Amino acid sequence: MVDPVQSVDGGFGFLTDLIHIQIRNLEAIQQAQKKMLERMGIFAKGQTEIVEGTLRRSARESPNMTPWDVRAVASHQIESLKTMIQENQANSNILSEIAARSSGEVATILQSRIMAALDEFKAALEHAIPDQISAGAVVAPVDVARRPNSRSDR
Repeated sequence: MVDPVQSVDGGFGFLTDLIHIQIRNLEAIQQAQKKMLERMGIFAKGQTEIVEGTLRRSARESPNMTPWDVRAVASHQIESLKTMIQENQANSNILSEIAARSSGEVATILQSRIMAALDEFKAALEHAIPDQISAGAVVAPVDVARRPNSRSDR
């Protein structure tokens, strides 16, 4: 038969283990959030630099052109537009890489913690439930119909 004191101690130990697991889970979430905020700062800085560069280029005047030189003005605008498209694509690739790297780091932190939490939970269960009980040697099934004070006895 199972010792009631051992069962209560095992129950409290199991509860304590679960609380510690949850605390470590919260710490991992906090670490992931910190990493995400750091990367968001880098991402925002990159976006700001891109916008500033675009504004500076668009504010530049056409070099040595008169407003009446339509072909030269149009040609300059076309070349500026092509350059801007190429730079924006390159900048977009950089920002996408920053976002992907950040997501990967956050996912790795959380996945590692989930795997560790599952192992910890399994160990806590094995510690809380003795081998005799889990093997079924001590626990006998209860016949609900034969229990005293059941509805069928009334």
